[in-house]
Amino acid sequence: MKKLVLLISYQIFITLLCSAQIDSMLSRKLIRMATLDQEIMQSPPNGIRPASVQHMALIDSIAEANYTEIKIVFEKYGFPGFDIVGEEGSKSFWLIVQHCDKWPEFQKQVLKKMEAEVKKKNAHSTYYAYLVDRIKIRGGQKQLYGTQVSYHTDTCQAYVSNVEDPDNINKRRKAVGLETIEKYLNTVSKNHFMRNEENFRKRGITGPTLYPDKEEQ
Repeated sequence: MKKLVLLISYQIFITLLCSAQIDSMLSRKLIRMATLDQEIMQSPPNGIRPASVQHMALIDSIAEANYTEIKIVFEKYGFPGFDIVGEEGSKSFWLIVQHCDKWPEFQKQVLKKMEAEVKKKNAHSTYYAYLVDRIKIRGGQKQLYGTQVSYHTDTCQAYVSNVEDPDNINKRRKAVGLETIEKYLNTVSKNHFMRNEENFRKRGITGPTLYPDKEEQ
């Protein structure tokens, strides 16, 4: 009897160990995919000009390859939360889906599953908000959280448009763990200036135009 108990315990241990290894492998795979996605989007390989036809074609090819891979993951796990791939792996899966704009129905399916994981605190509510807005804006609807921005090119100031109930945007942002819209827009404005500083300075723009933060008033 003792031998049987030990054998069963050993088998359970091996099963759990293998599951952990599989989860770890999946997490690392998702992180690698998301990292490559970001690297290519922000810094194309030598010889390819940013935002050129070649650059956009490369971004599209990576998006298609990633879509094919994460569809398999989604069919098996739904939205992979912290319990399956850890925080970084879950974030990486979300980021890849965020860039699957050519497949809006897939994004909506993921969003529904992600919402369930957020309610269980098994996924980030902040990233959920980004996907909500992305899907709404791409579908011609008003966004809720103001995560999708445009820029005033003459002042290097980010702004949000087409937002539902703008007077209460900061209440909605706070509910999902996002900073105030003013802080967010100031951050992305600064980043936009840094990425395009040479071009802005040639036009006499020496820095981004910032919003006063309502939290500090």
